[in-house]
Amino acid sequence: TFSYSLTLIGELTPVMLSPNVTMVTIMDNNTLTIGFDPIQYTVNVSDGYVTFNMSILGGATIKGASVEVMFSTKDGTALAGQDYIQTSQLLTFNQSTTNIPVSVGIINNGYYEDDIIFQAKLTLQSAAGYEQFVTLSPAMATATIIDDINGVTIGFGQTGYSFFENQRYAHVTVSVLQGQLKKSVVIQFRTIRGSAVGPGDYAETDIILVFNASTPNITVDIPLEDDGLAEDDESFSAELLAVTPSGLVTIAPATTGITIIDTNSVTIGFGKQSYQVSKHQGSIPLKIQVLRG
Repeated sequence: TFSYSLTLIGELTPVMLSPNVTMVTIMDNNTLTIGFDPIQYTVNVSDGYVTFNMSILGGATIKGASVEVMFSTKDGTALAGQDYIQTSQLLTFNQSTTNIPVSVGIINNGYYEDDIIFQAKLTLQSAAGYEQFVTLSPAMATATIIDDINGVTIGFGQTGYSFFENQRYAHVTVSVLQGQLKKSVVIQFRTIRGSAVGPGDYAETDIILVFNASTPNITVDIPLEDDGLAEDDESFSAELLAVTPSGLVTIAPATTGITIIDTNSVTIGFGKQSYQVSKHQGSIPLKIQVLRG
């Protein structure tokens, strides 16, 4: 905005020039646009910070004045103090400052989680009395935080289990052994035949396990079959595979052995409690047999 004066000069007696001075003020009505450039940002947790960029994007240029804009962050699925550092900063644009970056710190919260977002926004503070000619657009931007650090380890609680045949079930536990979940992880659990085979010795099992923040441990109950036979101890195994999402999930230990201890007893004895033979027979026909089992 600038002003100048106009003056009437002349000698026109007896005409008087009054008033012979006037002031002319030229108002600048050009619109100035300030905004985020770009409006979408992606940052890994390992990066430590994300930098937003604000610029004069179009319209008039600033000359002889300053425009003050407040930058501030806003929670989304990402929370200030837990996932990022709350940030507010006053930005001053002028003839020599047409682009301003602002960095926002990213916090490693230690959880293995889905991608999360937060936003940044611009609010006009002052424009030397010409606020109506300043437009903030785009006035909002979004940052997506990708977890590239916090992995988890899921595996069997033991590398080997033993159960008596008459216990009815083999209780096998799978747990989050390292790290903390804030998202769901799906793992396939299945049994593998060994000297013990299904369905005669146990119920073959192939199921899906879903782990999350509230379910870090899952016990799988595998039915055992008592075949009534006296036999050597038998074994089979179980394994974990097919992780979804694959990401930063490690399966270890991925296999475990399961031994079935036989509880069926066998009684072996003489067929008779007494025998009578003649001394001239030359031999005694004794019968030894499985009496029970």
